[in-house]
Amino acid sequence: MIHMNEIQHLAQQFVAALWEAGASSLTDTPADQTALALEIAAEVEAQIAGFRLHTLHEARLAGAEKVLDQERHSLRTTTKQATATLKLASELGDRFPLIAAALNEGRISVEQTRAIIDGLRKLPSQLTRSELAQCQETILEHAHSFGPQDLRKLAARLYEVVDPDGADEEEAKRLAAQDRAAERNRSVRFSFDGHGTGIMRAVLPEAQMALLKAQIDALMPSISSYRETNQLPAPDARRADALVLWAGIAANSKDLPAHGGDRPHVYVGINLDTLLTGLGGIDLIGIPEIDSISPGEARRLACDAGIIPAVLGSHSEPLDVGREHRLFTPTIRAALTLRDQGCAFPGCEAPPVACDGHHIVPWWAGGPTSTGNAVLLCPHHHRLLEPDPQLSPHSQWKVHLDPVTGLPVFTPPRHIDPMQRPRQHQRFLLRQLRHRPKAPPCPDEPAPPEPPWTQTGPKREVEMSPAWM
Repeated sequence: MIHMNEIQHLAQQFVAALWEAGASSLTDTPADQTALALEIAAEVEAQIAGFRLHTLHEARLAGAEKVLDQERHSLRTTTKQATATLKLASELGDRFPLIAAALNEGRISVEQTRAIIDGLRKLPSQLTRSELAQCQETILEHAHSFGPQDLRKLAARLYEVVDPDGADEEEAKRLAAQDRAAERNRSVRFSFDGHGTGIMRAVLPEAQMALLKAQIDALMPSISSYRETNQLPAPDARRADALVLWAGIAANSKDLPAHGGDRPHVYVGINLDTLLTGLGGIDLIGIPEIDSISPGEARRLACDAGIIPAVLGSHSEPLDVGREHRLFTPTIRAALTLRDQGCAFPGCEAPPVACDGHHIVPWWAGGPTSTGNAVLLCPHHHRLLEPDPQLSPHSQWKVHLDPVTGLPVFTPPRHIDPMQRPRQHQRFLLRQLRHRPKAPPCPDEPAPPEPPWTQTGPKREVEMSPAWM
């Protein structure tokens, strides 16, 4: 048996070796070797955190209150953080063994672990152990592609993958109750403060508010239009100006202005099964604040010219317009809106109205103006993705459309990820997971994996270049 003094000595030797390697890396080794050192440090950090959490869980099972009290009152952390750590240790040990194993092996970080557990907590309580294990396996398949924020969102919605029929029924009930409450609570109020200011407060069902917002955003003046007045108003002030402008246009002509070659719309994406069965939710494309609306609400809104219903998977008109067109037509922009639902760059939530159409193969390099050569990007990420012939391809972000799903996939430059692992927006991943064939039920519960420090057999070795030795 190894004594604690020996473990401490070995740990100090390892840390000293890392410091020595790190000190020489900035001057004597390539940047990718420095990145490798940081990857190793992050992996070891996760493994040590896994060991601490596993030990705290074992102490709780053994009734070692002294150990738990020492953690609660440690001066290295706050009481709130210590309580959260003890709760995480308990949940990893009792409910989420596969997540615990991934942390113990250094495949995910502590931050990713906390985010995944936060999301999994929101799953229905009636899930079986095998269904919960399936959720853990699914989220771990994509942990290398997403950060904590996206993993939290994905984990919370994995019930749609495990039991899509049950999820649709629950979603239909929730949305029906939500529709009734929204309809009951709708209101618009005007008041005046007596000092030259009027105040308007509106409470509307989400879909109707989305339509109103789309019209106002389409009319919102650009910041450059205020330069002659020596004003730089905030977006809220510009939106107020747009509302007044819209009211004036409606009063004078009852015609709404064009925006990007088309009237401002809210796009409603309707899955064919949802349309036929009436179960499940319907997406309002490009409005991340709203998850979905009920099919009945979508049918009511489809009577309005400002709502464009699109049955996903049905045939539509030809969208390719050829080389003679450089700018994207309204038809192509509508198709991109339905497919990308906003900026396609991973982690960005910019709505379609704030996005540009980006040629994957530049128009000046012979790329066609078509949905098969386009992606929606916000101005910031559009500049980031625009290829620079003066730079190496390995030092630039790249995007392509997946040949199977047709969805955008991004490849980071080497200085961000030396492995250049592809990334996707979490909204695309969830869409693919929902349509993945459901696995048959497994009669046997999988045994929780053992932590790596309890396993026997050959040990994993990290091969390092001579520059790191």
